[in-house]
Amino acid sequence: MSFRLKIIFGVVAIQAVMLLIMIWSGLTVLRDSNEQALLKRTETTAKLFASTTQSAVLATDLSALESFVDEVLSNPGIVYARVLSKQGVLAEGGEKSVLARKFVADTSLASTANDGVFDAYADITISGEQYGRVEIGFSTTAIQSLIENTRSKALLRALFSLLLMGLFSWVLGHYLTRGLNALQLGAKQIAEGDLGYRINVRGKDELAQTALAFNDMSAKLKHLDEERVKKEAEIHLLNQALEQRVIDRTIQLQDANKQLEHQAMHDTLTRLPNRALFHDRLRNTLASAERSQKLFALVGLDLDMFKEVNDTLGHHAGDLVLQHVANACNKILRDSDTVARMGGDEFAILLPDVTDLERAVHVAQRVLEAIKEPLQIDGRLIEIGASLGIAMFPQHGADEIALITHSDAAMYEAKRHKKGVVVYQSEMGEGKSEAVALKGELRRAISEGEMLLHYQPKIDINSNVVSGVEALVRWQHPRLGLLYPDTFINLAELSGQIKPLTQEVLRLAMKQIREWSDLGHAFTVAVNISAVNLQDKGFPESVAAMIAEYEVPSHLLELEVTETAIMNEPIVAIENIRKLAHIGIQMSIDDFGTGYSSMAYIQKLLVAKIKIDKSFVMDMGSQEKDEVIVRSTIDLAHNLGLKAVAEGVENQAAWDKLRELGCDSAQGYFMSKPLSAEKFMEWIRCSPWGGQVGADIKKVGS
Repeated sequence: MSFRLKIIFGVVAIQAVMLLIMIWSGLTVLRDSNEQALLKRTETTAKLFASTTQSAVLATDLSALESFVDEVLSNPGIVYARVLSKQGVLAEGGEKSVLARKFVADTSLASTANDGVFDAYADITISGEQYGRVEIGFSTTAIQSLIENTRSKALLRALFSLLLMGLFSWVLGHYLTRGLNALQLGAKQIAEGDLGYRINVRGKDELAQTALAFNDMSAKLKHLDEERVKKEAEIHLLNQALEQRVIDRTIQLQDANKQLEHQAMHDTLTRLPNRALFHDRLRNTLASAERSQKLFALVGLDLDMFKEVNDTLGHHAGDLVLQHVANACNKILRDSDTVARMGGDEFAILLPDVTDLERAVHVAQRVLEAIKEPLQIDGRLIEIGASLGIAMFPQHGADEIALITHSDAAMYEAKRHKKGVVVYQSEMGEGKSEAVALKGELRRAISEGEMLLHYQPKIDINSNVVSGVEALVRWQHPRLGLLYPDTFINLAELSGQIKPLTQEVLRLAMKQIREWSDLGHAFTVAVNISAVNLQDKGFPESVAAMIAEYEVPSHLLELEVTETAIMNEPIVAIENIRKLAHIGIQMSIDDFGTGYSSMAYIQKLLVAKIKIDKSFVMDMGSQEKDEVIVRSTIDLAHNLGLKAVAEGVENQAAWDKLRELGCDSAQGYFMSKPLSAEKFMEWIRCSPWGGQVGADIKKVGS
């Protein structure tokens, strides 16, 4: 129902109810007033009739009473009259049917019957004694006729009033809804997109004010829409420019990502796949061979006398040798084969399409011959030797670990007996089953806390006091007892457990630093990290989080990395070393002198110490060139503003020589072997190397 009809019906309904109430009230008042008038008339007539007939009743003059009755009946509206004594009716007249009904002894002065006759009576009394009474009946037909006539006229007037009210309501509704209809039309126009639509405003009432507000809103909407269109056009142009920039940048990033991906998965010196890419290809080849039941071969390759080339001709010559080996392998192998540099002078070759063992041996022999081709370095011809070990799938291993382990075993067999190329035999793998079992137990050992740390003190050569310790991991195996790192570190690297193992070692070291700090001892604890950790871009953040967790000073943690780990991927390694150094962690290069090409990068590294490999320190007394290497390394460290630390000090002579050469600190069995934390504290209290540190500990413990 429309708003207009609601107004019309509402007004009409209200007027109708009011009229009905007025008619009902008027008729009620009219009826009540007529009945009152009739009552007074009947009372007066009855009393007058009783007074007139009093003497005739006393005399029992019937003729007089009859004449009185006839005289009363002559009055209009009286339908019967009756005079009674104690003995009965003395005289009566009027309609016989009414007389027959009315011959009763009424107790009221007057009453109204349902037959249209109003009854009244009056007693005839003399001196308080009743002698009779008179009864008179008045007709109510005239009154009812008057009331009915009045009701009809009232209804007609009510209908006419309702018609007038309906007409008035229609006019009022039309007037009121005219403005609303205009607002509704305007809203539809705006909804259909006709922004700026205006309503014709009439008058100054509330609807007119609403229409004005609507027009203002419409104008603002149009203005905002125009601004929106302009902004959308500007945004569209900006989006086009941005899309073009994104496209250009995406192309640049794709090129950069390809370069970074290549760098991340390839060795920078030889441009061969690195360890990570090789393991990925080995896993894919293994999965494909398992599905198709094909053979493939894994060849481990290690150069002979490479250390001597580095020591005699320098690291530059070593770099040329490694590049020569890479070129020789690429010349012999097919595109489907993979040759990778695993680190240092170790290589691995994957032959996915060999049909039998003889074919694998033939390829390995050709590779060896290509490597042996003389190489000219600084005017000298050098012949490079190599040892190659072959493991076939599935004959010599059905998984990645077994194949790598067995190819390494064959390679070391070839190196020991100088055979060149050796195929794996089962007797070479004695003890390897235990390694496989340990690999499976290693994950559980890390998570269940079977790893522990022993600490080897570092002695300051000038002051003879402990300057720090190196944390060395041990495995408290429930079946085999205490295991040393050479038993399980290689397994951890091959099985991908080196990251969680390093995290566990760092956690134990942080805990020990916290305990010693709470006792008032600030020992620097050195932890070895592998190449895998150094290539992990999230490693610095994880170390920083652990430092914050245990609330230890960052300078009390020292991380030792090898030259090989740095040079495996120097870009990523250098960036991570810089991040760790900025955190405040001391960085040291471990086994310095056994790697290659370090000199080109050493100045880029924010390291604090260089550790001289124990192989040079132990042979200083018998090998003059080793003493030269140690002296050169110490001088290099000092010229770069670094500390030189010697490891592998086994006797007094080595200690004295290091003091003579100006080495800063040293560690080795001459001072102490690695000890548990409890035994280390006992050693430092009693050892002459403890010095002032030992005195401090005794003071704290007293």
